[in-house]
Amino acid sequence: MDNLRFGAFVAQLRKEKQWTQQELADRLHVTDKAISKWETGKGFPEVTLLEPLAQALEVSLVELLQGERNPSPTLTKEEAGRTAVRAMEEGERRTARRYLKLLRWLLVAIGAGCLLSLIPWLGLGVLLWQMRSTVGVIGGADGPTAILVSSTLGDPPLWLSIGLPLVVLVACVVLVIRVRRVERSLR
Repeated sequence: MDNLRFGAFVAQLRKEKQWTQQELADRLHVTDKAISKWETGKGFPEVTLLEPLAQALEVSLVELLQGERNPSPTLTKEEAGRTAVRAMEEGERRTARRYLKLLRWLLVAIGAGCLLSLIPWLGLGVLLWQMRSTVGVIGGADGPTAILVSSTLGDPPLWLSIGLPLVVLVACVVLVIRVRRVERSLR
């Protein structure tokens, strides 16, 4: 079965009924984008939608799958098997693409959070920020004495403040690139 032939046949039947893609989509409870993908050969309906699609377009399931009117009344066992496998694979690819897109956006959000946590370190200089100090002056017997007090008590260690977010940020960037490649391969 050819996706282009199937799509052209669906488009022809839809136009004969003078329906828009949206009207057909509403009858099948799918989006008009799904109908567009079917008609252009870029996608194939899930197995569960084939029978309702055939009924809506008033053709037999065999005619719909073969992409022409009045073919032989039945599909061969091999044709039916190939059609079912193709429809199931398309459904699985669609689901995988949705989950990969969700994962990609989650990684982007985590990376953005890491980048935001690194902003204080970017312009101030790591050592100056880490070694914040205060100067105090006290009076002594021979005059005022300056005391330099440096306190890092309560500050997280440098590797935790900079290293961990930086490693997570780099990992997120690498993973986003790889997830995007997998998404493209599933099209």
